[in-house]
Amino acid sequence: MKILHIIFSFSTGGTETMLVDIMNEQSITNKVDLLIVNNVVNEALLRTINKEVNINFLNRKPENRNPIPIFQFNYKVFKINPTVIHFHNHNAINLLKYKTKAVTCLTIHDVNVSVINLFKYKKLFSISNAVLDDILRRSGISSILVYNGIRCEQIPTNSNLLDFDKFKIIQISRLDHEKKGQHVLMEAISILVNHKGLNNLQLDLIGEGSSLSYLENLAKELNIEKYVNFLGMKTRKFIYKNLKDYQLLVQPSFFEGFGLTVVEGMAAKIPVLVSDIDGPMEIIDNGRYGFYFKSGDVKECSEKIHDIIDGYNTKEIKRKISEAHGYVKENFNIKKTAQNYIDNYES
Repeated sequence: MKILHIIFSFSTGGTETMLVDIMNEQSITNKVDLLIVNNVVNEALLRTINKEVNINFLNRKPENRNPIPIFQFNYKVFKINPTVIHFHNHNAINLLKYKTKAVTCLTIHDVNVSVINLFKYKKLFSISNAVLDDILRRSGISSILVYNGIRCEQIPTNSNLLDFDKFKIIQISRLDHEKKGQHVLMEAISILVNHKGLNNLQLDLIGEGSSLSYLENLAKELNIEKYVNFLGMKTRKFIYKNLKDYQLLVQPSFFEGFGLTVVEGMAAKIPVLVSDIDGPMEIIDNGRYGFYFKSGDVKECSEKIHDIIDGYNTKEIKRKISEAHGYVKENFNIKKTAQNYIDNYES
């Protein structure tokens, strides 16, 4: 099978990271190409792609209306002659100007994605039931559920819950507080530090984005500068190596199609706390494998963190951590993800 994955830009988001793992796994038994349309490429992430994957660059400037890149796009696709064209942006199929016998597929990576182009694809994949239900509700179009996956064996686990001096909290995502909700978590930390007297806290934020200045100023306003560290962009190797050294992972997003970092935290055997939105709640099975608070509720977020700290060595937390680790290994395995795509390409 000849599989061509197409994506507009190749930066450092969850979609691109997941795509690398899928391609690397698929390339073991299939011929795999990647076509990157725009000239937005993260070189470090690019280097994590297996050599078996053939990478094609169009180097178009984003939003470029010049027709020449469209001709180049179609020529590259024609020369590759794939049996499957797997898109990762809903409107990318509009670049395809000739009739192809290839199976055209789209993975929908988030909720609230525009539905206007979905009917143009032969097959649609959703990364969670949350995304699947969102698409069905807004368009009436059915899609196939294929969960994202990780390589659990690459993530060291926390073997001693009580081995820490500071209670270290980690949040990993693009710095976009209007979607990812970092300000909610920071305000919750402010309550714990300034009103509850918990001075042994540390919050590390991993990621880059347009909200950096806003969040840095917010830390000053909340008087929690010495408790909050902005670590910038880190490689997945760094994140996997260090996750086990944290006592809690928090994902305070306002909307999220899935939440891969939540899965990674569970794989590292650390507790996870998420906002009660569909994607992350699906991952923790509505509280069985993690903790949750009402989305946007700073007070409840702080209370849940406080409760987790107070009960850190209890049987409940130990049970959640152990069961969550097994649940991730069973349900969110990258080999299973890649094979699910292969099976559905052919069906």
